[in-house]
Amino acid sequence: MSAKKIENFFYSLAVFLEKRKTRHYVGKLTFVKDANVFEFTYDEDYLYAKNIIPLGPEFPLTKQMYRSSTLFPSLQDRIPSRKNPAYPEYCQTAGIDIDERNPIVLLATIGKRGPSSFVFEPLYEDTFSKEDLKKFRLELGLTTREFALCFDLTQASLMRIEKGDSSGKALLKRIEIYHRFPEVALFFIERHGGAINSGKKKTIIKILKSKLTK
Repeated sequence: MSAKKIENFFYSLAVFLEKRKTRHYVGKLTFVKDANVFEFTYDEDYLYAKNIIPLGPEFPLTKQMYRSSTLFPSLQDRIPSRKNPAYPEYCQTAGIDIDERNPIVLLATIGKRGPSSFVFEPLYEDTFSKEDLKKFRLELGLTTREFALCFDLTQASLMRIEKGDSSGKALLKRIEIYHRFPEVALFFIERHGGAINSGKKKTIIKILKSKLTK
């Protein structure tokens, strides 16, 4: 995929904290084109999880939105220097043009290099629909009530989206993360799965774990 195609495809990143045996969804980094600013917010569940660490010194562990007209320094440090002799090789391996300048694209590709425990995955714009939501819910074998309980949503909001009575863009973006990143969905099932019977919970965990190996 060319650099230009990548840049036009996404402007947001899901941030994860990877440890030896676990992976936690940390929050969302977005480049807001109209305002020409970067925004980051922590996921509320991450803030209440155990043994968490801040994304960087600019990001105290609070619910506020962090905004900057340039990429935050601790994130900029994740992108290798263009003066590095290996920089062309990094770009070639990641499938991006050596002249790529979009910081979001660089973080999602060559920004994965280095010793940091934080990783960045692209969130694609406007690709997850109410039909995708329903398909995902049915794939897990959950009713709207069960799905809402497991993923800490309201059943009413979920049903409005599926019926087309509400666009629910913010909620769809959140559910898209569970769909694209099974490890995050597993975290919620293991945390809130007591709302469903044990047999169904085991089946859902098996389905999600099978997605991790694909």
